Amino acid sequence: METKNEKTSNTTPPGSEDNLFILKTYIRKFFRDALDLEEGVDKRGTINEIKNKKSMSGANAWMLMCSIVIASVGLNMNSPAVIIGAMLISPLMSPILGIGLAVGINDKDTLKKSLAHFSMAVIIALVTSTIYFWLTPLGGITEQISDRTAPGPLDIFIAFFGGIAGIVSIARKDISTTLPGVAIATALMPPLCVTGFGIATWNMEIVFSSFFLFFINTVFVSFATYIIVHFLLKFPQKDFMDKTEKRKNNYYILGFLLVISVISYFPFSSLLEDRNNNNKVEQFIEEVIADQRKYLDDYRFTSSDGSNLLVLKVYGDSISMDKINEYQLGLERIGLRNTKIEIIPTTEITMDDLLEVDNKIKGMKDLTSQLDIVKSQKTETEQAIQVLQDKLNEYKIDSTSFNQLCQEIKVLQTDVSELTMARGRISDLDSINNDQSVVLIKWNNKTRDQLDREKYLQNYLKKRMQNDALKVVHYYFD
Repeated sequence: METKNEKTSNTTPPGSEDNLFILKTYIRKFFRDALDLEEGVDKRGTINEIKNKKSMSGANAWMLMCSIVIASVGLNMNSPAVIIGAMLISPLMSPILGIGLAVGINDKDTLKKSLAHFSMAVIIALVTSTIYFWLTPLGGITEQISDRTAPGPLDIFIAFFGGIAGIVSIARKDISTTLPGVAIATALMPPLCVTGFGIATWNMEIVFSSFFLFFINTVFVSFATYIIVHFLLKFPQKDFMDKTEKRKNNYYILGFLLVISVISYFPFSSLLEDRNNNNKVEQFIEEVIADQRKYLDDYRFTSSDGSNLLVLKVYGDSISMDKINEYQLGLERIGLRNTKIEIIPTTEITMDDLLEVDNKIKGMKDLTSQLDIVKSQKTETEQAIQVLQDKLNEYKIDSTSFNQLCQEIKVLQTDVSELTMARGRISDLDSINNDQSVVLIKWNNKTRDQLDREKYLQNYLKKRMQNDALKVVHYYFD
């Protein structure tokens, strides 16, 4: 038999179930309204706007070229602010959104046109950035350029959520398009400019890595647009005249998605493999190096053609080649096979410095041609020095010859008290005679036959120095 207290505890207060139902309904409605994308969306207007803006001709082409040049300058100057400024005016995302929209609404014609304009945009961007980096005197791989040559999984999130922000911004007129435009352009345009840098410097590693980053970003921006348009906003599908045409169009869209998936699989799997290898290296440091990690300054792991290299920069000899067998076993245990270890003592030069030097060496073109240019410049410099030396020899007055001449003058004219020889410029106020030889003669006193004596001495000096253009100036004290 239940007691009175038990009956009271098992009895639900009147109206509590209704209150709980109201609370649940309110919470569901709150989150549904908070996450509702369809309210305020003009689906037909959005389709028309994306179709109209996907063109890469005329003003859009010029805007793209300007933004590419500005972004390239920003990469060259290592200036994030300049790069962001270029992103704000870039129309590059329009044809990419057009691709995602076309797949989402099964519109084969729009897909073809979007792909054509997208290809045109890529060509314009590559040509513009390549010409810029080919002509600019500023060379070298800056930090901003290097950041666009190492794609990672987080770049996929940037592209995917940037694509969501972009399509939602266009579909909802009351949302500013500035922030989504920056978010999308951040993941799109700079890598394409870096691809132009790689082409201009003939660095194929930079070309492939940066273009791959651009490619996966493009795919995931389009994929995000497709998800929003097809599944969440449920844009109206294109109407077809008959079922056969609709079936062909679906096959066309499916084939396009399949090709994109296959193309993106191999480089993406390589990206995941690199990330996995880096995680294994971290595990090696934690488990094998362990307590000796305090003697590890830096490390670098590279992989090429199935063989790996792990470079360790260390302090002292606690981590040394004496333990190489232990390190090799540790690498094999965690799954890093075919990995060679190099241990080098640390210096003031960091691994980034070494990498920068290595990139500069890889970026140099035709060393033999550059050496020939240096040799040619050296020859021209030597010739210029010889010409200057000859000029100096002309201007130089041998001290022995000068003393001998002074003795001769002293015998010929005892009243001469001083003789000066020099080269200088003489002007008659109409013209200037450069490199004119000048002789200054100082007399003790002036005699009646002074003019004859001056003329005689002048003729003697011209014959003596074999210079008819010699300028002789006489002066004296009364």
